Amino acid sequence: MEPVVLIQKLENLYLVFGYPLVFLGSLLEVTPIAWVFPTGVFVILGGFYSYGSKILPLIGILIAGWTGEWLAFLATYFLGYKKTGLIKKLNQEENAIKAQHLFAKHGPLIMSTSMMAGFTRFWIAYIAGQQKYSFRKFLYYSGGASLTWTALMVAVGYIAGAERHNLEVTLSRFGYLGWILLLLAIGVIIITVKKEFGGKSENSRN
Repeated sequence: MEPVVLIQKLENLYLVFGYPLVFLGSLLEVTPIAWVFPTGVFVILGGFYSYGSKILPLIGILIAGWTGEWLAFLATYFLGYKKTGLIKKLNQEENAIKAQHLFAKHGPLIMSTSMMAGFTRFWIAYIAGQQKYSFRKFLYYSGGASLTWTALMVAVGYIAGAERHNLEVTLSRFGYLGWILLLLAIGVIIITVKKEFGGKSENSRN
């Protein structure tokens, strides 16, 4: 299957299940699953297919993504609150220690930028619950972080959607080689976004 055909088939899928896919991708983005699979792609594709679509409006994609990430934060908070022992079960002592140091040193600031914190984002929320951090404050900061990250990923997809015609023309010229170009483009976008905003997040904490 050529990349252009795949883009069209994914569009049909998103026109029917767009909101659930974006919700699921956003929710998984906070979990340990995101460490091995780029679940943010689901959110980016939501923004991509929302461009010029009356069936899949941008605001709906944004709300679906925001809700998914926010709920994941809250669920992780309560996992920590109940002291489920996930740190040892998943052999994530190192990441948990990093998150604990960041949380102890920066508190509210790290909460508001936690979605930019790479592998520690899950453990920041988990440790917040473990340390019985104010749920009202956690609700506020995690909500802001979720909205910021979702808006960023959706915007990346939306901007790419504006260039969809040029993208499809380019991929069709390369044929199956277009698969490599498409995968490279997605990888570069995700890595660049996470590195750029992760760096800014880190600098803001120093």
